[in-house]
Amino acid sequence: MRPAVAVFAVAALAQWAVPLAGIWQHERVIARGVAVKLLCAAPDPYDPLRGRYLAVRPAQDRVPAPPGMPEGQAVPVWARLVADADGLARIESLSLEPVTGPNLIRVVARLAPGSGEPEAFVEWPFDRFYLNERLAPDADALVAERFRAGEKPVAEIRLLDGRAVLTDVLVDGVSIRDVVRRRAAATP
Repeated sequence: MRPAVAVFAVAALAQWAVPLAGIWQHERVIARGVAVKLLCAAPDPYDPLRGRYLAVRPAQDRVPAPPGMPEGQAVPVWARLVADADGLARIESLSLEPVTGPNLIRVVARLAPGSGEPEAFVEWPFDRFYLNERLAPDADALVAERFRAGEKPVAEIRLLDGRAVLTDVLVDGVSIRDVVRRRAAATP
């Protein structure tokens, strides 16, 4: 009977340890990571199980492929980000080998079909920014309004050791949550 109790105790601890380790990693990236901003598109879909969110898709999805990238399969690569004069980051290069530095993010890439310079499609490790259910429809309307005006939102992420956490979506340099709350407060 004692081995069964020990197995149960280990299983119970593992059920708590795995999610807590994920939460700890996430919070560590937010607390210690380097802030980076990416130009993006952000429509507002609805997921009945997870609620409202902005689907965040960075504008840059193709970059020159690194030498030796295999064809026909998605592979993890390291992307080096550099900021332009406006403070918006873009992928400068991809590496198949792990590299170190503060502005690196681990992404998945696959070789794009075609001729000429080999290009890679990049799949970013984040794609959703969750909002309060009441704020999401107004945020969607705001983003659509800005897109019609030719303006795009900016995703703010934190990077640490190749991990990325999406922390905010900015409109004119202000958190979309704050913009929507101000608009709601000003509306009678």
